[in-house]
Amino acid sequence: ERARAVVVHNPAAARAVKEHAPDARVVEIPHLFQAPALAGEEEVARYRRRLGIAPQTFLFGVFGYLRESKRLPAVLEAFADLHRENPRTALLVAGEFVSTDLERAVEPLLRGAGVVRLGYLEEREFWLAAAAVDACINLRYPAAGETSGITIRLMGIGKPVMVTDAAECARFPEDACLRIAPGAAERESLRQHMILLTSISEVAHAIGQRGARHVGAHHRVELIGKQYWDLLCACCT
Repeated sequence: ERARAVVVHNPAAARAVKEHAPDARVVEIPHLFQAPALAGEEEVARYRRRLGIAPQTFLFGVFGYLRESKRLPAVLEAFADLHRENPRTALLVAGEFVSTDLERAVEPLLRGAGVVRLGYLEEREFWLAAAAVDACINLRYPAAGETSGITIRLMGIGKPVMVTDAAECARFPEDACLRIAPGAAERESLRQHMILLTSISEVAHAIGQRGARHVGAHHRVELIGKQYWDLLCACCT
């Protein structure tokens, strides 16, 4: 209410601010992406072998702190359905549980065929694992207006990302990610999109490249830095 400006990353966050402080000046600036020094193909291949992933296996990845809003039960159940139909698939679940209830609930599913479990990843291994997956599943429901850094990072390096269809992701082009319907349709939406990615090899690459172009055009450090600088200058005059 007293700030000269409130910076948000997406329309959902802007709406939340306006609901609490209708007169606030809200400025939308995209979430920053800074390209990492990615590992080479040989190192990525070694990492996949270390995880027990065969060369032709399609590897999905879930990253980050594991809480109820990540929709892990639905992800694991949809993957189990997929893996029964297509054994040349795998799911990496990497991250620290921050909900003991969720951890207990999904423990049997984490022992399922094709599931690889890793804990918290330090920065270098995170980028190695990100390079190793063929697609990322990064759902948020219910969301709280936050833009996911994991989504921006994975899109930025050209990986297709499945996101919950919500206002938090409204700025992503329709063809630059895969939107998963929330609610009752979630599991079937997940399953169908996973089948699409694993059935038509060109789809994952095409979506990943469109996502990378979007992030490169709107989330790069030079552009974001200028927007913050311009706003700070405007607030100080």
